Amino acid sequence: MSSIKIEGGIPLRGEVNPMPNKNSILKIIPACVLAENPVTLNNVPKSSSVRVMLRIFRSLGGKVSYLGNSSVRLNGATVDRYVVSEDLAKQERAGFLFLGPLLARFGKAEIGDSGGCKLGNRPLDAMFQGLGDLGVQIDQDNGYKMEAKKLVGNEKIWLVEASVTGTETIILAAIRAQGRTVIYNAACEPHTQDLCNFLVSLGAKIKGIGSNKLEIEGVDSLSGGEWTIIPDHIDIAGYIAAAAITGGEILIKDAIPDHMTQILNYFKKLNVVVDIKGQDLFVPGNQKLRCQKNVKGNIDKIMDQPWPGYPVDLIPQAVVLAMMSEGTIKIFGNMYETQLLFISELLKIKADIMLADSHQIISYGPSKLVGTVVDATSILQCAHAIVLAGLAASGTTVIRNAEIVSRRYPEIVKILKGLGAKIEIGR
Repeated sequence: MSSIKIEGGIPLRGEVNPMPNKNSILKIIPACVLAENPVTLNNVPKSSSVRVMLRIFRSLGGKVSYLGNSSVRLNGATVDRYVVSEDLAKQERAGFLFLGPLLARFGKAEIGDSGGCKLGNRPLDAMFQGLGDLGVQIDQDNGYKMEAKKLVGNEKIWLVEASVTGTETIILAAIRAQGRTVIYNAACEPHTQDLCNFLVSLGAKIKGIGSNKLEIEGVDSLSGGEWTIIPDHIDIAGYIAAAAITGGEILIKDAIPDHMTQILNYFKKLNVVVDIKGQDLFVPGNQKLRCQKNVKGNIDKIMDQPWPGYPVDLIPQAVVLAMMSEGTIKIFGNMYETQLLFISELLKIKADIMLADSHQIISYGPSKLVGTVVDATSILQCAHAIVLAGLAASGTTVIRNAEIVSRRYPEIVKILKGLGAKIEIGR
């Protein structure tokens, strides 16, 4: 997928099943290193990130069996190495999640620097702080070399930020630590909850799942089992945005509405209507998108926050929704320094937005987008947002260097075609 070509301005219509949660499976694969018996994982996405994580699992000595129908069986009992190769680490930031299980198994773990989206400075302080609180010694002279003669639980781990990677790494180490661990200011995103619930199904003892205080009692071992990955709330939000900006009508099946509450609250600021029908979400057609004022009558804002706040991964999609809405609203991307720089590509298709500073975009909609040649950015969710903008633009949009989109959305072209979009892969 070197490029994507879109004939925009066509309302999307139909029914869609959201993709599995990419961030969930990327954490559950390393967790299988802790299981003494095989684990069968269902609803596994076919993204390139998943393939890299499975390669890391296999490189450590684990066994991977593909069962068909999006199912994979992992046997972590055969893992006999504790070094994640530098080549694989650079391909996927989630490779850091192997550190906790490897420390629990071998008392040692090593990894080079990681890859992932270039979102600016992505500190690892919370992860290293938490591992240190469990008794891990860390050498950063050449990559990251870690050692713990014995992992010991700690009841006062206060994370400097609600880091997803930090929280999940500490969970995976604390599961086999001696005694009780309590994590304050823990991340509690849906994928973190899914990891915790998966571990509990194998015999882990975790309280407070879904909150920012997690209590973990160390156990001697985890069994095997079977688990189905939850739907991706980020993917679901993307379909809502795609329907709204094209004037289309989409039914999203098995969307876990409880995971969407705050996202829908923020979408209401742009007058987006979504009907909850059991476990499904329905986006009615021909919506009048409009930026709402706040209670005092002032220009409102959308900003990223730790869960259960508005997700940082949906800031780019909020920008596209905002620029197709009548009126003015501010979009703040607080977490990352370079995320909003994709505005340069949106300006090429005549978006009425401006970059106030590196963390703030102001939209003056509705924009009358006109298709042209643009480039996908090195930030996955920004590249996805550019695809959404192409769906709403009149004429032809060609998105070059679009390979990054497949890291999370491997079947995006096929799915959008099924909803009526005129979209194809270029070479």
